[in-house]
Amino acid sequence: MTNHKKVMFDVKDVMELTGLGRNKAYDLMKSGEFHVKTIGKQYLVHKDILENWLKGEKVSKKRW
Repeated sequence: MTNHKKVMFDVKDVMELTGLGRNKAYDLMKSGEFHVKTIGKQYLVHKDILENWLKGEKVSKKRW
């Protein structure tokens, strides 16, 4: 059995990592501060992009 680590974070993950509430986490994901993929109604951000943004690093808005 392989050990898979989560690579894409959803709104619940963003809430846990940032301490934001649900509405603020959605606002952040929709803000354009960093690249977010939408699949249907679900917002996903790559863990590296979110972690770098949280560290204050300038985030490129280019696609991967």
